[in-house]
Amino acid sequence: MYNLGKSSLDKLAKVHPDLAKVVSRAITITDQDFTVVEGLRTLERQKQLVASGASQTMKSRHLTGHAVDLAPWVNGTIDWNGTARFDTIAEAVRQAAIDLNVEVLWGGAWLLSLNYYDSAAQAFDAYVHERQKAGRKPFIDRPHFQLSWRNYP
Repeated sequence: MYNLGKSSLDKLAKVHPDLAKVVSRAITITDQDFTVVEGLRTLERQKQLVASGASQTMKSRHLTGHAVDLAPWVNGTIDWNGTARFDTIAEAVRQAAIDLNVEVLWGGAWLLSLNYYDSAAQAFDAYVHERQKAGRKPFIDRPHFQLSWRNYP
């Protein structure tokens, strides 16, 4: 079992309490330690991310405290290359969201909240399939989790 560090807790203190609860629950049930990379973002930071291509919107849920970016924490550092590690985190967030009845969307599966799938892998596969079927490239942002627009406008 893992615990969130001070930096992660400080970032969670600035996001919506329901999202903070989901992340706090996820860290206790995951097989993969993780850190909160970003929560609430400034408009200036969002502009930088859009300019660099790391984000595609100026309507990011980070601007309102309705999103977080989580990344695997391995041997004292972030493992940005561990796709399977990100997927393990997504599965823990999915289960935590279900446990707490909070709808959470994942940047690896933008179709529906993770709550509606049997696994994060199923959500990912469904999203990629729908994008390919529509002739569009999927936008995969594995670190990103946000509260649903429907329940958190």
